[in-house]
Amino acid sequence: MKGKEATMRIHEEVRKMPVSPIRTWTSRLHDLSPRAELTLGEPPQITDSRIIEAAKTALDQGLTHYPPAAGLQSLRQELAKRERQLRGWTIHPHQVLVTDGAQEALAVCCLALLNPGDEVLISDPGYPGTRSVISLASAVPVACAADEHLQLDITRMERLISVRTRAIIVASPNNPTGQVLSAEALNQLGMLAENYDLALIVDAAYEQLSWQPLNFKVLRPYRHRVIFIGSFSKTYAMTGWRLGWISAPRRWEAALLKTHQALVSGVAGFVQQAACTALTLPAESWRQEVKEQCEAAWQRLNAIGLSCPCPGGGFYCFPAIPANAESSEHFALQLAERAGVAVLPGTLFGQRGEKHVRLSVGVRRETLQWALDQLEMFVKAGG
Repeated sequence: MKGKEATMRIHEEVRKMPVSPIRTWTSRLHDLSPRAELTLGEPPQITDSRIIEAAKTALDQGLTHYPPAAGLQSLRQELAKRERQLRGWTIHPHQVLVTDGAQEALAVCCLALLNPGDEVLISDPGYPGTRSVISLASAVPVACAADEHLQLDITRMERLISVRTRAIIVASPNNPTGQVLSAEALNQLGMLAENYDLALIVDAAYEQLSWQPLNFKVLRPYRHRVIFIGSFSKTYAMTGWRLGWISAPRRWEAALLKTHQALVSGVAGFVQQAACTALTLPAESWRQEVKEQCEAAWQRLNAIGLSCPCPGGGFYCFPAIPANAESSEHFALQLAERAGVAVLPGTLFGQRGEKHVRLSVGVRRETLQWALDQLEMFVKAGG
């Protein structure tokens, strides 16, 4: 109507969805100009020059057209080979879908497999992006609080299963705690999925940066209902390239591909060609460096008096803050303002994360050492 301001309805789930809490807080803390930013889970180095050169060569060779929707066959073959080695069961290239990062992989799984009102069990604390994509699918995330050691409580999770439950999503190693699921826990999850007819989606983005056994081969009896999500970001310092993958049972291949096509059509061919080169490079030296930094931070945090479980993989330590601290958000703000160290409040990762903060050790050694020194002085001063 003339003279009347046009209005547009917004999807209810999108209206309720927060902007990425990690990005929001990282930006907020960055504005305080801290000297050490232990916020984003990102390697400090740039991508290996051999990967960059492979992308340049692919561009020079004209790999600039629409890519195959499911991914380059050469990359899918290499990923299927890797998946077979890591999982312990047969995975064919057609069961691998190349995605625009692990986040799109999560979204594809949720949009393809969930209906409005379906429930999905997730760990708390856990990566907040998982909750967002579940809600985007008009499904309901149901958080399962970790135990006193920040380990997934399988008994509690089973009590949360209802007639509307359709899937379980877990990460190993976990973000933000760095905890790795034991063989027993994985087998219990597989049995839950089998007994209640659920999909089990495993976010393995930090798999190649794990120094504790991941035990994924125990899921072999349940392989017909297990989906794995992988990523190039952390292992190969390729966070800006946006490249991940899904390996899934055959029965879900078509649904996942159709959803992926609806979202992004495909992933840039030259990026995929560079990924083929990445897969030929060893990750051991970077894994060892992350392990040393995590363990050094873990020991120092506990010595300071901030109780922290020993991480088994990934970039993160997740210590408890002092008992007299007002909240994790207040603690994080004060630490940035007064000590020049930026960390993320644990409440961003779920209610169970309150009274904790997440430290990313993916920084230079000297930066981490300085940050831990400042944190100790801050805590001793009653911060």
